[in-house]
Amino acid sequence: MSPSPQQDITAAIINYGSPQDSAELTRKLESQVQNIIVVDNSNDISSSDPAFAHAEIITPLENIGFGAAANLAARQIKTRWLLVLNPDVRLKRNCLKHLLDASVQMNAPLCGPRFYWDDACTFQLPPALGHPLWLLSDRHIPDSNLAETTDVSELAMARHKRFWSESTPFSEPVLSGACLLFDNDWFKLNKVPLFDEAFFLYYEDTDLCGRMLHKGMMPVCAPQASAVHYWNQSSEPPAGKAALMQASEKIFMQKYYPNGAPPLPRREHRPSITDLGQSRIPPALLLPGTTSHLDIGTQDDFIVFARTAVTQPSFSFSKNLEKRLRPGTYFFRAVDQSDKGLQYWCWQKTE
Repeated sequence: MSPSPQQDITAAIINYGSPQDSAELTRKLESQVQNIIVVDNSNDISSSDPAFAHAEIITPLENIGFGAAANLAARQIKTRWLLVLNPDVRLKRNCLKHLLDASVQMNAPLCGPRFYWDDACTFQLPPALGHPLWLLSDRHIPDSNLAETTDVSELAMARHKRFWSESTPFSEPVLSGACLLFDNDWFKLNKVPLFDEAFFLYYEDTDLCGRMLHKGMMPVCAPQASAVHYWNQSSEPPAGKAALMQASEKIFMQKYYPNGAPPLPRREHRPSITDLGQSRIPPALLLPGTTSHLDIGTQDDFIVFARTAVTQPSFSFSKNLEKRLRPGTYFFRAVDQSDKGLQYWCWQKTE
């Protein structure tokens, strides 16, 4: 595959405990962007490392958080466009071109791709959760009968289906911060900071999209722009992901909903789940005969899930994806063409 030509973009990789992923991503971007900045929040990258010969390494005195690191990079650049990336993202062919085209076509200062979970692009990742911003518009829930539903799993499936059915650039209330293209000139002209640094980690992308919505600028997803995001792979911060997420959620809710946020719809039915036990190797799943898709999540409510189409009576993980699975509990759901849940399993991966 021939590399894409360099474009008027600076890529900013926000590293935390992922020097190998950051190095690989740097190498893949060298021929596609004018400049690369790596903000090393964990101080585990040496500027003399030949893997980063084509990148500028910025090492803060301490971990300043994701949003502050991106803002730091934005203040350094001279290009119009800034691409902010997690180290565990890989851009597919012409991803940057499609992001740029969509941003110009839609006059969108903020644009993002759709993500796959694996290199083979068999598992589709969902739209960013962004509760409660996606409740602001039922355009993002295509079946009007679902607008009054009390089952959050059905809402999540409807959003997933709509998100992956689009074929041209479309408005999306929330984009994932794992890969975002900013028109940095627009943000400077309008004196809008990329990220609110009150959010150390988590919700900084949701807040960004909320601020864009309040300015009448809808974030845009470019469906032709594809990227791989090795979901559930990032390093665990010392404070713990759950604690940091709770702290950021509290800030977000106080900022946008001081009188209380609209609740997520209640879940009325909990399915019967077959426990497949513990093992290092993922189990093979025997699927019901009418299975159309297999969903995988880390919680049994499947608000967030990866989805793949199935055509065989059983499913097994590829070796590459198997290696990427972090230890923990996983939930599986077989669904038919109408998204009816047919069978559910859970499995715990051990070290």
